[in-house]
Amino acid sequence: MKNKITSLFGIEYPIIQGGMVWVSGGKLAAAVSRAGGLGLIGAGSMQPEVLHRQIVKAQALTSRPIGVNVPLLYEKAGEQIDTALALGIKIFFTSAGSPKKFTSYLKDQACTVVHVTSSPELAIKCEEAGVDAIVAEGFEAGGHNGRDELTTFTLIPQVRDIIKIPLIAAGGIADGRGILAALSLGAEGVQMGTRFLMTRESSAHQSFKDLLLNANPASTKTFMRATTPVRLFDNKFAREIAQIEQSFHGENLKQKLYEHLGKFRAKNGMLEGDLDNGELEVGQVISLIKNIPTVEEVFNELIADYKKGIRNLPQF
Repeated sequence: MKNKITSLFGIEYPIIQGGMVWVSGGKLAAAVSRAGGLGLIGAGSMQPEVLHRQIVKAQALTSRPIGVNVPLLYEKAGEQIDTALALGIKIFFTSAGSPKKFTSYLKDQACTVVHVTSSPELAIKCEEAGVDAIVAEGFEAGGHNGRDELTTFTLIPQVRDIIKIPLIAAGGIADGRGILAALSLGAEGVQMGTRFLMTRESSAHQSFKDLLLNANPASTKTFMRATTPVRLFDNKFAREIAQIEQSFHGENLKQKLYEHLGKFRAKNGMLEGDLDNGELEVGQVISLIKNIPTVEEVFNELIADYKKGIRNLPQF
């Protein structure tokens, strides 16, 4: 599976682990990189000193390339980037902000820069900003989503038609069939979050993982469309959010949501296991996942399913 993405990152398979908040630390990133993909440490939930520790942990576990995902909406994004640079990180995935903000700075440091986007229009802006590749993420994805609500199946070919740089598909991909479909639509690689959340190496709380084993196709819903769309597991907290959205409007709605969200809701749910009152970010594809294997086992299954899909194509 050699292509532009494997060459860009120096990896064996064009499979990237999403940089998720609270669940993708150094242990998970290193396991993905050891298996032949690209592991990302999710800096969004980390103070710079915590990020430092997680990068050091990952580097102690593998000599293969790892990257850092930095959501640009956080005030310490610059500190996080400098922390990673000081430790020799050369691959950065940025999201939730303008690709112009740090791309030139990182390119001056001889880094590879990828930006996450959710629409064809924004993909063009990413290419103009000078990034090396784009992650186009469909509305099926867990966590924060694009306002245009474009699904992966419609987003990827539209982005492919208007950009020249390598394209990575994300949202709703959890097995070899999904990888094959994404590549068929024009992507050169895939980014998966939920599949790697459901591994032994992820730092998600075991109770959270066990809950997700019983998910059904309607277990996730998109909330906060009026402010910042986010896909969550439909628990008590999510239903409280839905009630607020029905009861308030305009600035009152934003204020009530801000008050109810408070601080550390995602940490309480995803890392510490408060399944009722925590914010549980997970992708729509979770209903396909019925086990919690090691990362190595996930890769073995992904590659086997992908090859099986290739073999089955002639009959169609």
